[in-house]
Amino acid sequence: MSGEERSDRTESSTHDAPVVAPEELRRAVEEAARERGWRAAADVIQRHWDLYATRLPGVMLEALKGMPGEVFVERPSMLVAADYLQQVASGQDAGRFHDGAGDLFGGAREPRELLDSLIALTARAAGARSEGALDTALMRALEARRMLDRADESSRGHVREALPHLMFQWGRCRDLADADGAIAEYERSYDLATITNQTEVARRAAGSLAWLLAERGRLSDARSWLAKAHAAHRESPRYDGVLSLTAALVAADAEEYDGAERELERIAEGTIGEYWAALLWVRANIARGPLAPVVVRHAIVGEMERRDRKLYVAGANRRCLLRAAFAVEPEAGFPSALDSAAHPDDPGPVDIVRRAQVLYRAKSFVAGRAQARAALASSPSVRDEAAAQLVLAASEFALGSWDAARTAFRRAHALISHEGLSRSYRTIAETDLRALADLSGTSVPDAPATEGTASDARDPASPSVDSLTRRERELLALIGEGLSFADIAGSLFISPNTVKTLTRNLYRKLGVHSRAEAVARSHDLRWPRPARP
Repeated sequence: MSGEERSDRTESSTHDAPVVAPEELRRAVEEAARERGWRAAADVIQRHWDLYATRLPGVMLEALKGMPGEVFVERPSMLVAADYLQQVASGQDAGRFHDGAGDLFGGAREPRELLDSLIALTARAAGARSEGALDTALMRALEARRMLDRADESSRGHVREALPHLMFQWGRCRDLADADGAIAEYERSYDLATITNQTEVARRAAGSLAWLLAERGRLSDARSWLAKAHAAHRESPRYDGVLSLTAALVAADAEEYDGAERELERIAEGTIGEYWAALLWVRANIARGPLAPVVVRHAIVGEMERRDRKLYVAGANRRCLLRAAFAVEPEAGFPSALDSAAHPDDPGPVDIVRRAQVLYRAKSFVAGRAQARAALASSPSVRDEAAAQLVLAASEFALGSWDAARTAFRRAHALISHEGLSRSYRTIAETDLRALADLSGTSVPDAPATEGTASDARDPASPSVDSLTRRERELLALIGEGLSFADIAGSLFISPNTVKTLTRNLYRKLGVHSRAEAVARSHDLRWPRPARP
């Protein structure tokens, strides 16, 4: 339906609907909200504003209390209307307020008071965010925060009831734009909403914060905020999708895939909203078997085709889509639309980690090691740091740098164990994982029996150990120790030329073309490792 059609329909319903008696107005608002949603309830308020706002402000104020909480987030100017009615009902000077009806239903005004200005900035920020203009949304949100911080205590006290809603919106702008401060805004929104008994806003703030923490790999904190969200006993199917989404990610990270699928089934159709890219990533994480990754891959492409490009070429949505694409198709490069959006001169941690993984899977261990080190120097999240440490460990191991491999793996293991990120172990090949666990003296969980092919970094079709001669096995073990050809010749009491001939035959049997690839293939063959230094 076009905007003009909606306008005509609203105007028609406004003129045709009967006037409700003052004593029945709140009931009419609640009934409209229950049966047709908050927009219908707002329509009831609109139809009666001129009739009751000045003559019976207490009636209008009581009717506003019957509105669902979400309307004050979706249409913050309702808060100005409520404040205006309170001033009129108490006999105070209401002349300093703008015309509540005009603002409430689309009229233009010049913001004057603190609340008016904060609402105007927040509305612009939310509008820009919904259009994918993340820089503009962030700028408006930061401007609103600075304005509030500069206000005196008395002024802040007057807008206290409105702040949880506004802070939540500021947090969403920072969150989607990948800017610092989102966690702090969500926490402030939750705390103030709890104090002022705005349970729905508290639940939304806690849920969004839980997701943000889980996405970054801070699962212990995410679980805590999930519990706080559920403790706000006011369920809202429209906004609770993020709670199930977060629970699904936590379950997937623990490799509890059935539990993750059950959580996703709890999400009502059409309620995921701004978390659409996050949903694709979680679905990609639990895609098992040969067909599921294909289905998810097509879903990713479909969502990118039907949405405005501005909504996913930057920020949190781009990051989630990159993770989703890599989860279902790890050998592929960046999806073209996302790759072109990358900043080659200033790539983010997710971009660098993903490149390191691609290089590792291609057995380009020197380049993979360099990218993993670059990722660790880019202030990555816990999730990305664990992945980078694993790639670094596996690359160092393949290159024969035992001490460096052991150190990197122990760091990754500590992060994964503390947060419950078991699925991160699948960043590297299972054979490398077992070898590194042995090297570092740690224990890691077995891969689930249903683990899909997308997670396996190596070709399972490896040559048999039995195809190698005794001398070739000795040669392979010495290559794995990092010895030069001259040192190998001395150890085996043969000439350097013989070593070269044996090495060529060994490479041919293993299907490799370099020393690093030979070491990596020996891992696939579960070849006994040389004695640890």
